[in-house]
Amino acid sequence: MNTKIMIIDAHPVYAPKVAGFLESLTFKNIVIIARGAKAMEAVLEYKPDMIILSATLPDMDGLMLAKHIKSQMPAIAMIVQTGLLTSQDTIDAFKTAGVDYVCPRREKDWSAFQEALTDIVSSKAR
Repeated sequence: MNTKIMIIDAHPVYAPKVAGFLESLTFKNIVIIARGAKAMEAVLEYKPDMIILSATLPDMDGLMLAKHIKSQMPAIAMIVQTGLLTSQDTIDAFKTAGVDYVCPRREKDWSAFQEALTDIVSSKAR
């Protein structure tokens, strides 16, 4: 697929796993950005159709980054991946910021993530 996807995630093992999963679904245009501070510049340069954002980054608050990206480029689809113990308040805050989907970060069960991807891709095709 020609959808341009940016993964913003500092985890040295998980981020490449997400990219590999996307490639297995035939996505080809994928970049990984490991630092939130570099992400906004990279978003403006790469102009992705979709962003997969880790809720926690070592150098920046993921919610603040999501708000900033959506304020600059509101049409970008965004999936935030969270840890297993994320509160409903945090999920609601990401939704209020304009994030399309908030999914749990699970390496063995990609179903919620794949469902979000399918919804985004099908809505962009309309």
